[in-house]
Amino acid sequence: MFQQRKHKRFNYIPRHLRDSKSGDNLKSHWESVRGQGKHKSKQRMPLVILLVILGMIIALWYVLTHYETS
Repeated sequence: MFQQRKHKRFNYIPRHLRDSKSGDNLKSHWESVRGQGKHKSKQRMPLVILLVILGMIIALWYVLTHYETS
């Protein structure tokens, strides 16, 4: 009844201790991460194009509504 619970034990090994022998893997990982920054600028271009097309559609809609009413 008065016995306290024991602390839980986990079998956790930190990542830096698990992968300590992977020096070559670090270089290849850095190259893959470094290359990801180049793709972000390419992804923004379609967004800009879509916004321009949306603006043109809204402008055309505005012109056609005023053409119809006059």
